[in-house]
Amino acid sequence: MNDILRPELLWIEGRCYRVHDPATEITAFQEYDLYENDTPLNEVDEDDDDTAYEIVMIDSNRYTTNIHVPRHYIGSIIGKKGATISRIGRDTKTVIKIPRHGENSDISIFGPSITNVKAAIRRINIIVMAARMKQKPTHFISIPMNAANIVEGFERFKVRVLQDCPNVDESLFIRSTKLHITLGVMCLMDNEERQLASKLLLEAKDKCIMPIVKDFLPLKIRLKGLSYMNDDPKAVDVLYGCVEEVDAPSGILQQLVDSIFNHFKNAGLMHSSQNHEIDNVKMHVTLLNSKYRQRQQNSDLNDNKHKRETFDGSDVLLKFSNYDFGVTELRDVHLSQRNTSGPDGYYLSTVIISVN
Repeated sequence: MNDILRPELLWIEGRCYRVHDPATEITAFQEYDLYENDTPLNEVDEDDDDTAYEIVMIDSNRYTTNIHVPRHYIGSIIGKKGATISRIGRDTKTVIKIPRHGENSDISIFGPSITNVKAAIRRINIIVMAARMKQKPTHFISIPMNAANIVEGFERFKVRVLQDCPNVDESLFIRSTKLHITLGVMCLMDNEERQLASKLLLEAKDKCIMPIVKDFLPLKIRLKGLSYMNDDPKAVDVLYGCVEEVDAPSGILQQLVDSIFNHFKNAGLMHSSQNHEIDNVKMHVTLLNSKYRQRQQNSDLNDNKHKRETFDGSDVLLKFSNYDFGVTELRDVHLSQRNTSGPDGYYLSTVIISVN
């Protein structure tokens, strides 16, 4: 019921769109519903500059633009037997040309006005975003929390938990070299999207980061205290450490994290998830995660329907609720690649920006 009352929202070009049940496959009717609340065609201002696409005039009554869409999403735009792309073309009075299989080119849109072309762009972008939301993320924005003293504090915590909480398995713990704050996740399907995300992170330094922290550098962050993602401490998926700024105004770290998240969200690369509350990113450093659990030797490793098994975190929360892992400094922010390990044990990074 909560999913119906609070449907997923997409931000594209500074506009908010409602998406119903993004976990299901997009049918012809659902594709129409995705953009039923879009700006009516006759209300789109031709002088509106909210699009990053260059629309050029071919002749007195024809305009065109090219938009890049990763090959993975082309099928969603075409739809079953071409129904979706035909509907977009008909509704926006445009001609949309899809690159042939094997061609390394962009989608071309032709229309009788800038307004028509922009309407087609928005509808294509909404479909791409809905398809993107169904995929597993490939990258995430992270703040490393693996300074030597934090790692030492975590390893001591791990030893004590395994001694004092016999129901907790060692396989639940994250590797200490991968401790981090997650700012948001995204799915980057080709090199152009990775370049765009890298550019956004570089922009974020001047637009989102330095204006907030410049008077408090180096910004110190304390990792202290425990919490969990689920409602029942005896059935936990993720047990995490809490973070707070030190010798800086309260809330400045939250402001920083939210600003970076929104910078990517407004560009269409991030969307809200279970780790994002109504107004704020839920800052956390994962310590134990049920997905790390080692499967029993007799389990079927090829079973894609393997159910995630929660763990009882009540003893850990009771005995170590105020555990202090230590203080580190905000040195850099990473565009990290999921499920990877670099030479230093941290995630491989597509781009890193320093905060100084």
